[in-house]
Order: sequence, then structure tokens, then C-alpha cells
Amino acid sequence: MSYNLIRNARVFFTTNVGATTGIVAAAGFTTSNTREIQVLDGMSFSQNTTTETVTLNEAGATPSRGQRQFNTALDPVDFSMTTYMRPQDGGANITAEESVLWGALFSSDGTAWTDGATYGSCVATASNVHQLQKFGLIIVLDATTFVIDDCVLNTATIDFGLDAIASIQWAGQGKALRQIATPTIGSGSLSGTLTGNFKTKVTTAPYIANKLSVVTLDAGIGSGGTAYTIALTGGSLTISNNVTYLMPANLGVVNQPATYFTGTRAVSGTLNCYLRTGANNSAGLMADLLTGSSTDVNPAYYIKISVGGTGSNRVDLEMPAVVLSIPAVNTEQVVSTAITFTAQGSATSAFDIAQANEIDVKYYTTNS
Repeated sequence: MSYNLIRNARVFFTTNVGATTGIVAAAGFTTSNTREIQVLDGMSFSQNTTTETVTLNEAGATPSRGQRQFNTALDPVDFSMTTYMRPQDGGANITAEESVLWGALFSSDGTAWTDGATYGSCVATASNVHQLQKFGLIIVLDATTFVIDDCVLNTATIDFGLDAIASIQWAGQGKALRQIATPTIGSGSLSGTLTGNFKTKVTTAPYIANKLSVVTLDAGIGSGGTAYTIALTGGSLTISNNVTYLMPANLGVVNQPATYFTGTRAVSGTLNCYLRTGANNSAGLMADLLTGSSTDVNPAYYIKISVGGTGSNRVDLEMPAVVLSIPAVNTEQVVSTAITFTAQGSATSAFDIAQANEIDVKYYTTNS
């Protein structure tokens, strides 16, 4: 009997899928459509069945007390995995192994991500679509291989825990989970049940320490207003596509997901810091928000979180127009506060709900 150990798991992202079905193909894998993704412990994937139970409830001396259970639907596959944020110097351009995930999160064809000479970047401007990029996941364990067909990325969450390496938790859904015979994996090649080539994982890219992160928080839309000094003690940022699946309800069959649609694009998060006195510290920010709380319905601010600091290896998360809520005060040994924000679309120094520019992500590095 063979056991499957998660420590030996290998994950492959592929766009080698049917154009309409999203089903992962058996052949035709290339370095341009398939790559191995390095993931952390805690990866999960599952598909649940919706059931309906019919029961009897009658009077009499000998009532029937039986029940019948039906499988009515096969829910979408839920998957979750975490990757480190590791900018990669590819020689001519800056890129990242997780660039394909950023592209799938914000566009229908992966073009939301762009490799660049100065930085690799992802923007939300191509995300005004009902359906995002179709892709598949191939998860190879020791002696078992699973394929998730017709995947969509729903959320990306970045945690700013000080004692951690910068990482992103990706979560999404797929139409179907199936098991195949384990392919033979060579150095950049697949054979057996899956055939072709793939881009190998990158092990030389630098890691980024959250504790070096720096926050730029200015009043007004766009940088240049009153600047506040915010020294992080934690927090998180979540990007959500609010995906909703449509499920048929036919009798006599196990219904499967028909399709999905994106909902409201939402970028929000929390910055945790100590409540430090001073006009341009967190207490000053709270005072300004409290002063305007009765008249300002959408207090506008600019936030840039430089994950890893301002050095050569970092990731900038820039949100030109955010609305802040009045920070919550946590009465701990050292009094702290939680600043909650929601990014907005903007144009010409004003909020614009029609714009898709809530956040820009830029990866910088000088190390290969």
C-alpha cells in the first residue's frame, strides 16, 4: 500500500484547457502555457455533494419511519493554496513565478500581469469582464494525481504578519475534480497520461520579510497630501472577485455547475499599528477622521504598502483612492489601533465608480 504525503506534492498551473469547456488537455503542454507553482503547507481542495433527504411523518399504531436521501448536485470544487511573493530577475525583465496567478485574478486572458524592465506589474484595468481566465490545476501527490478543470481565481489575501515571509493566499473554484494516473515528471517534461513540457519552478528568487514593510498614507486622492506615519504591527489586504456559480435544479440527475459570473470587484484591508500621539501619527489620523466624521461621507486617502521596505527587493501595493473607516482602538498593554480601508476607482483626483484602477501591484528586484 502506498501513502501520499503532502510534503511531496507538486502543483502545476496550466492554460492548456478547452476554450469553451475549460477541461485540462492530455497533450500539448508547453513552457508558455504550463508552469510549476511552489506552494506552502496547508494547500487544500475538495468537492462536496448537495443532498436532499425525504422523510415520512405519519400517525397510527405502525407508522412508516423511513427516509430517502438523494444526491441533487455536485458543488464547485473549492481550492486554496499559498505562495510566497518572490520577485524574479529574468535578465531582461522582472517577473515572478506567481505572475500567472495575478494574471488570472484580474483578466480573461492573463494580460493583467506584465513583465517589465524596471518592475513586473499587475493592474485591475482588464478585470471588467463577466468571466476570468480559464485555467486548470494539476496536483501530483506520491501515487495519486488530481486535476481541477475550468478554474477561476476568486480571492487573493496578503497578510502583513511581522514574523512571516511575505506570501499570498489564493482561493478559487473549479467545475470538476477528477483523478488520473500519475504522469511521469522529468526535468521540465511530462509523459504518460499527460505529455508535453512545462516551465520549471524558480528556487533562486529572493524572499521578502514582512517586518521591513513601509506604509505611505496621505490625505486626498493620489500622493502628496498630509502624510501620516504608520508603522505596521500587522494587518492584511484582500482582493475579491465575488464569484457566483449558477447551478441547475433538474430532477432525476446529479446537477453540476453550469457556469459562473464575477460580482463586485472588492479591494479592502486593515492596517494594525500602535496608537502613537502626534499630528502626523496614528492618533492624529484618528483625530482628523473623527473631526470630519459628521460631514465627510467618503474621506479620501492614498495608501501604498511597500512589502519588504523601500529597497531593491520589494512588492508595492498602491491604492490611489481609498476610503478609511474610523480606526478601532484596542486597549492592550500598548494601546493599538486597526485602520480599515476600502480601495475605490478614481479619475482626475476624484472617486469614479466606473474605473477599474483600485490597486496596482509592482514587483521589484535586482537579484536573480
